[in-house]
Amino acid sequence: MRGYRVSISPFAPTEQLVTGFRPAQQRLVDRIVAEDGVVLETYGQRPIRDEQYTLRDGTYYRIDYQQTGSESVPAKTADLSWENGREAPEDETVLTYADLPAVDQHALEYLVLGPEYSREGLPEQGLGVGDSPAPYPQGTADSELVGAGTTWVEWDGRAYRVTISTEDRTNTRRTFDYTATRVADSTESFSAYVTDRYLTVLEDLSTEERTVLEAAIDAGEDGDYEDCNEPSPGYEQLRERMDSISDLPDPATNHWYVSYEGERYLLELYSLTRS
Repeated sequence: MRGYRVSISPFAPTEQLVTGFRPAQQRLVDRIVAEDGVVLETYGQRPIRDEQYTLRDGTYYRIDYQQTGSESVPAKTADLSWENGREAPEDETVLTYADLPAVDQHALEYLVLGPEYSREGLPEQGLGVGDSPAPYPQGTADSELVGAGTTWVEWDGRAYRVTISTEDRTNTRRTFDYTATRVADSTESFSAYVTDRYLTVLEDLSTEERTVLEAAIDAGEDGDYEDCNEPSPGYEQLRERMDSISDLPDPATNHWYVSYEGERYLLELYSLTRS
């Protein structure tokens, strides 16, 4: 069974459009603003989406990026584990992270810390990484871990059980050029900026479109209008209209900042599929 849902609610740009970053992301955002841009190389996906907004010391910034590079890096299949309170067996030789060759340190940083700005610090109880492509961009000629079987490595008071095989893999290293654009110096000017950039005036609507919007408005600011029948002509017309207009930035999808009959709203449209 198909249907649809339409929601109209008040929209506060200074509260709803400013991104709530995770701590790891916030560290990168702070760097981007403080350093007037950051070129980041990482084995993961982009840590921050494009067109995100942040408030710093009373000033609003838009964070954008361009992916400027991508390369395949040699890697080896690796397994790593750590458990809180676990120590290496007495008959095992324990290597120290600080004494390892730089190529092995690089691989361990990826296995333990993950791609840069992707994790919220170290886990407190345990960590398990299996069948992971540990990167060796400088090759393995100097490695003490590759092909050595299961080894134990002490790093910052933690004993990691590590196995890095000779199996060839690849990992993708991407380059992202992040920029920070100053867009407003007050809540009032930020609201004006958002209005200029995103506000869409809903006009020349059909009677059917108006019926759908009015039903959503009548549902109240905390409600929405939902119809579990086949989408009505009004919804289909409204959906087609909005699909031709850029919506608000990620992570929101199918969200628009609109003006209707002189009032401003956050408009959300969803198609429903139910069995």
